[in-house]
Amino acid sequence: MRAGRAIALAIATIAAASGIRSGSAGAEPAVAPDLDCSVGFEALHNQLSWLPGAQRESVEGRDVVTVANPDVWRVEIRFTQPGESAHPAVTLRKFVKQVTGVWTSQSKACGYGDRAQFDALMAALKVEDTRLTNASRDDVERQKRERSPLSPMP
Repeated sequence: MRAGRAIALAIATIAAASGIRSGSAGAEPAVAPDLDCSVGFEALHNQLSWLPGAQRESVEGRDVVTVANPDVWRVEIRFTQPGESAHPAVTLRKFVKQVTGVWTSQSKACGYGDRAQFDALMAALKVEDTRLTNASRDDVERQKRERSPLSPMP
């Protein structure tokens, strides 16, 4: 019984810290989750696995947790695997929908291994953030050009 209460308390604490709205069956996070690098790789892995509404899957051999508040933001959190460069590391990529309709990409990460490999990982994340944001911007601009002048505004 105590273990069940401890688990429920841990989930409630994580939900509160993540800004999860309660009271509805399909509760969505009001605020995007963030990384607290000070807790360490394993603790982050365990905490983020319990986020309400989180989807967990394996993508390209990496453990990925996805949390979203549709049409507002989406967060993808990836955990490196042994043998990968920069392991152990956790990356968080947040997509935020701007008023213009463009989804901007912002990344942060926690590294617990080789600093040079982690720096290279961060550089790659920033390059990919720029590419993803520019692709979204291009898509919004293309949609504007294709829209008929007589069609209603979205």
